[in-house]
This record gives sequence, C-alpha cells and structure tokens, in this order.
Amino acid sequence: MSTGVYAKTAGDLIRDALRAATITGIALPVDPSDFAQGETALNDILLNLQTKKVHIWSETEAVIPLNADQQKYTFGTDHAFTDYVYTTASAAIAGATTLNVVSTTGMTTGDNIGIELSTGVRQWTILTVVDGDTVTLGAALSAAVDDLASVYTYTTGIDQPIRIESVRYADNYTANEISTDGVARDTYFNQSSKDATGSVNSWYFSRKLDVGELYVWPVANDCKSLLRITFLKPQYIPEDQSENILIPPEWYIALKFKLAADLAITYSVDANKQMMLEQKAAIYLKDAMESDDDSAPFQFYPRFR
Repeated sequence: MSTGVYAKTAGDLIRDALRAATITGIALPVDPSDFAQGETALNDILLNLQTKKVHIWSETEAVIPLNADQQKYTFGTDHAFTDYVYTTASAAIAGATTLNVVSTTGMTTGDNIGIELSTGVRQWTILTVVDGDTVTLGAALSAAVDDLASVYTYTTGIDQPIRIESVRYADNYTANEISTDGVARDTYFNQSSKDATGSVNSWYFSRKLDVGELYVWPVANDCKSLLRITFLKPQYIPEDQSENILIPPEWYIALKFKLAADLAITYSVDANKQMMLEQKAAIYLKDAMESDDDSAPFQFYPRFR
C-alpha cells in the first residue's frame, strides 16, 4: 500500500501547466521554447511564494554563539548554523595546535570549530579529526582554554534568512531559554544605550539583498551565551528539469494552476480560459495556504471581579 509519498519534478509540473493552459496538447511533445518559457515562469513563481509569509516547511532552527560586546551579527560572515556538534574541551595552553574534547563524533575534517578561550573570546579555525577525542587546529590557540570550555563545530553555515520568526536567548548551552522580542527598525536605532550589556531581550533583523543583519540588545558579556533562532530559509529553485520541486505535495496543484494562468497571459489564450485558470489558481492557493498555518489558537477567558 502506498504511504502517500509523492514527488514532482520541475519538468513534470511545467508540462502539466502548459497542457492545462492548452498551450501544448496532451498527446504532443512540448516545444523546447515553450518549455524554457515555462521554466522561467516557474522560478519566478517559486520565489514569489516567499512573499506569502507562510511556508512552515521552510522553518528551520539555528544557533548563533554570541560574542562579547557585539551588537550586529551578519549572516554569511558571523557564525550561524543548523547542523552542528557541541562538546566541551580539556584545558589547553596558549599556542597549542591540538585540542582534546569529550568526543569527536559527528565532526568531519575541514569543519569550522569555535573554542571558548579563557579570555572570554571564542576563537574560530578549521579542524582535523585525529581520533575519538582529539582534533588538530588550523591555527594555534591565541589564549589558554579552561577545562570544560564550550566547543562548537559545523560544516556549513545557514542560508540567508528570508525572515526570522523567533529568537531565544540562553546564558550558556545548557541553560534554559528566554524568549525575546523582535522590534522595529526605529525602535532599535532610536535607543541610546546600544552597548549596554546583559541578557539579550530584543532584536531587529535587517534583510538586505545580499546579506542579512541581526541586531541584538543588550549585547552579551562573554562568548558563553547564545541565541537559538527560528528562521525561514529561501525557497529552493531547481536547476534542472529532472530535479524535484521542494514544496509539500499539497501545493503541487496550486503551483500548476498558478503557472498555467501566468503562461496563459504570455500566450494570450482565450479570455474565458484565462478566467477559469485564475479562479482555480486562487482556490487551490487559498487551500494550500490554509493548510500551511500552525499558529496557536486564540483563547479567551472570562474575567471575574
């Protein structure tokens, strides 16, 4: 019995849309120029889906180790990661190029490694796995390492976030998380004490064309503290018609009719056909969006005096 696992390639969906718009007949092969037009339109629509501010399938968790007195964290420059290893180190002296850790399980030679130094700074370099509890470092330690100092390793940083949904602060890796508030640009930049230190309780995310910047307040006292964030990663755009479209299957029909309606305008199909495609696209998109919302329900309680 089928488990309901269903996938469509970019090529499958483009052909379905061209046929739904009667640009290509069902029994006829798709003309390469029509296919190329469909591919361009599909990519535009996939990116446009990001404006709908839903897509729980794109929500991802990440960790950002904080640095003392740092107000702004730039994605792609500062360290933020989803798949990582956390461990602790044994004491080491300044200048050492070998570090003993509790375990190297999950680490890979070439990974980034961030080591908490006794000075309150986290040093980042590249590691080489030696054995089950030892790594060598691409750069010598610039200061001593205390016993049980925190260590993060990861292979690849996160994508540029489309939007940050929530941010939680913790004093150290094992501490309880504290909710924080996202604030508007004016609220953050109009405050006078941007260099105040303490537990982060508010943040502002500035999404730019090439990089994103996360401003935090107050700033951290040392490198032990961290943020855990929920963010929306960018929509994946298939580079080849044989690649699967990375959206949930329940969105396929909405995407097909949205693409068909878009192509119908380009090809000037019959007005009645265009209206039908637009209506079906709107209905299926509404259904898909309603299934893509995991907001908590509102609850009202009577107030007694």
